[in-house]
Amino acid sequence: MPTRMKKKKLNKIVFLGSFITIIVLIAFLVFYKEKHGLYSQLKINLNGKSVITLDVGSKYKEDGATATYGKKNISNALKISDNVKTNKIGNYKVDYTVKYKMLKKTVTRTIKVVDNIAPEIKLVDDISYVVVGNDYKEPGFTAIDNYDGDLTQKVVTKNNIDKNKIGQYEVSYTLEDSSKNKTTVKRKVNVVAKASNEQKIAVLNYHFFYDSSKGQVCNESICEEISQFKSQLQWLKDNNYKTLTMQEFKDWMYGEIELPEKSVLITIDDGAMGTGKHNGYTLIPALEEYKAHAVLFLITGWWDISNYQGSNYLEIQSHTHDMHNEGFCTGVTRGAKMLCQDYETVKADLSNSIAVTGSKTAFCFPFYAYDEKALQAVKDVGFELAFVGGNRKAKRTDNKFLIPRYPITRDHTLEDFIRMVS
Repeated sequence: MPTRMKKKKLNKIVFLGSFITIIVLIAFLVFYKEKHGLYSQLKINLNGKSVITLDVGSKYKEDGATATYGKKNISNALKISDNVKTNKIGNYKVDYTVKYKMLKKTVTRTIKVVDNIAPEIKLVDDISYVVVGNDYKEPGFTAIDNYDGDLTQKVVTKNNIDKNKIGQYEVSYTLEDSSKNKTTVKRKVNVVAKASNEQKIAVLNYHFFYDSSKGQVCNESICEEISQFKSQLQWLKDNNYKTLTMQEFKDWMYGEIELPEKSVLITIDDGAMGTGKHNGYTLIPALEEYKAHAVLFLITGWWDISNYQGSNYLEIQSHTHDMHNEGFCTGVTRGAKMLCQDYETVKADLSNSIAVTGSKTAFCFPFYAYDEKALQAVKDVGFELAFVGGNRKAKRTDNKFLIPRYPITRDHTLEDFIRMVS
C-alpha cells in the first residue's frame, strides 16, 4: 500500500514537471521569435479605413486586407470573420487573422452602424380653419421613422391658438427618435369669422381625369385635363379655401358645426378614367400634392374599391352597386335602371353598396335622376345625405336628399370655376 502511494506521488511530480517544461518552452519560443524579429515580419494591412461608419439599412462592402511575411504575399492565408448587422444600430468588429510559420496575427476593423435620418411627420392638412369661438380639432398626422417605425404616439404638439380671436396661429409637431434625430413641422391654423346664417357652399362635381402629357386622351365633355384641375386646386389654396370632408359637410348641413365662409366640397362620380390606381392614377396624386379633400361616389359593383383606397384625401361614398345604366326601360332615359326597378330591388342594391363602402353618410343619384320610390329607398337604408345636379350652391335649408352640385366640364374656364366657388 505505501509503495502504491509513492508511485502516485511520483507520477504527479513527473506530470507537473512536464507541464512546467512545456510552459517554459512556449515562453522561450515566444521570446525567441520576438528576439529574432519573426513577428515583425508578419503583417496585415487593411484595405480602406480601420473604422467605417454606415447608415442603418445600408449594405456593408468588405474591402479586404493584405497579409505579408517579409516580402512574401500570404493573403491567401487570411481568414475574415465578422458579425456585422447593418439593420441594427451598434458597433461591430471584423477580424482579419493569418497563421504562418507557427505565427498568428489578428487585425480588427470597426464598423459603426448609425442612424442619421430624422423621422418624418406627415400632416393631413398644412392649413386648418376654425370658426371663431369653436374649439380646434386636430385634422390628423402620422409619424414614421426609418429605424424605429411608427412613432405617431410619441409626437409632442404645442399651439398658441386663441379660439376667441380672429387671426393666424400655429401648431407645432416635434418628434425625436432613439438616435436623437429630431423633426419639427408646423401647421397654420386660421381662426376665421363665423359665416352668415345664409352661408352657401359650392359642391363641385367631376367625372373623368386624364393627363395629356402622358399621352392620355379623353373626348367626353365631362373629362377634366389634370393640369386644368390642378390650376383650380391652386386657386383654392391661394385663396384660403377649406376643402371639406363629407363628414364636415354633413355636420354643417345638419347644423352641428360652423364652417369658414370659404369652404368647398369636391365630389367625383363613377370611378372611371383617371380616378383609381387601375385606370390612370391621375386624381389621387393631384389631391395629395395640394392636400385637397375630395369624395368619390363609386359604382361599387363595377370596380374594386381597393383601387381608390390608401389616401387621406379621397374618401368613398355610394353611387349604387349596379344601377348606373341608361335606356334600361322604355320611356326613361336618364338613371333608368334605378328608376325602373321595384322598391325592394333598389333597396337591396343600395344595401350591397353600403356593405362595400362601409358608409351611409352620402349617396349620389345616377345621372342626377330620381323619383319618389328611389328617394324613399335612399332614406330607408339609412343614408344621411344625397346629391343631384342643379348648378347652384348648397344651403342648409335645402332638401338633404336633393343637394345641388355644379357639374364641371372640360369647357369650363378658370374664371367659370371661380364664379361657381366665390
